[in-house]
Amino acid sequence: MKALLICPADRQAVAALARRQPLALGPFLGKRILDHALTFLAARGAKKIRVLAADRPDEIRAFVRRGETWGVSIEVLPEARELSREEARSKYQSADPAGWLPTPHDILALDALPQLPGHPLWENYAGWQAALLAWLPEGARQRVGMRERSPGVYIGRRTRIAPTAKLHPPCWLGDHAWVGPRAVIGPETVVENQVYVDESAEIVHSVIGPLTYVGVLTEVRDSLAWGCDLLNLQSGSHSEVSDHFLLGELGLSVGRSSSPWPGRLAALLTLALTSPLLLVAWRRNCGSGQPLLLRKIAVRSGSRQAMPVGDTFDYHELSGFAGWTRRWPQLWNIARGDFRWVGNRPLAPAQAAQLDTEFERLWLAAPTGLFSLADTLGCPDDLSDDARSHASFYAVDPDARKEWRVLWRVFCAVFGRGSA
Repeated sequence: MKALLICPADRQAVAALARRQPLALGPFLGKRILDHALTFLAARGAKKIRVLAADRPDEIRAFVRRGETWGVSIEVLPEARELSREEARSKYQSADPAGWLPTPHDILALDALPQLPGHPLWENYAGWQAALLAWLPEGARQRVGMRERSPGVYIGRRTRIAPTAKLHPPCWLGDHAWVGPRAVIGPETVVENQVYVDESAEIVHSVIGPLTYVGVLTEVRDSLAWGCDLLNLQSGSHSEVSDHFLLGELGLSVGRSSSPWPGRLAALLTLALTSPLLLVAWRRNCGSGQPLLLRKIAVRSGSRQAMPVGDTFDYHELSGFAGWTRRWPQLWNIARGDFRWVGNRPLAPAQAAQLDTEFERLWLAAPTGLFSLADTLGCPDDLSDDARSHASFYAVDPDARKEWRVLWRVFCAVFGRGSA
């Protein structure tokens, strides 16, 4: 059975939704809008689908490929402008009238999800948001790993939520999201995949696009926030937030792999001033048969490879100690240029192989650090879901302000509570 699918082109009423990609490829509860439509047609027996695209057909072709994901054959046909259903029927169906899906599914115009024909997507931003919210229960039913934490609150795979965070229904949190302490999500809110909501942020009647950072104490209300872009869903006004500590794009920026020379000098000075620690460690280990310095192997940062191969380097831990004191020899790694003061903790090749997704493999995109964001949030030296999320979110936007924030938290932890 055959079908035509007409992708939307120019829609001035929702023009901001097409700034990053064609409207058909916009995120919609963890999937693309086009994905939902193709799933619908495949479920109704379509085996050959022609996708008519006037807006960036190359991007649509790259997404659908040959249709393997849906078990169908897909051909993307560029058009000079968006065709109406009648024009598409005349151009493609009249000369080949046999073997089509029954009307109206033979020619599908993607003005609404075919599963939600009563919710037009492109008349205004509020209508697009209303369609998202209307699709929540069915979208959760179709997503593998999605769970309903409480009535109307849907949580995706490997999404971590702080115990003090508050979730008000209806709301949706996609896969690999992280919600910090005292954050407020909902009602009528959608948080897409791989979003980091920092502590005490508040998101109400809003949509957060994928790979977006929402900063500490940031309030998003009646808006679409996607990276640095902020769009009011009621008025349609659009602005770009320049302060990445309020809103930020979680891209693939990789920080410098080594500390600048002041950081290296500080490491050497700290190493010299704390050198009596070696004597303490020697006395603790005397007669234990354990070496004073435990040798470790780490995958060098920046490779972004989750395989037990590639460039590696050695570092050491101090035997006989626990916690951050154990890392004392790694000050020498900072002086040598293998570490920074703040980064992601080193991973052995076998640990790197356990990073399952491209998002998790961002751990290796950041410089290796003596201290990490995960350290300050209670996830030291492990591969828990929390640690993976913190490492990935740090990797996409390392900067000096974030590093000073991590160092301040470490200082408060060590001297405020007297622990090491």
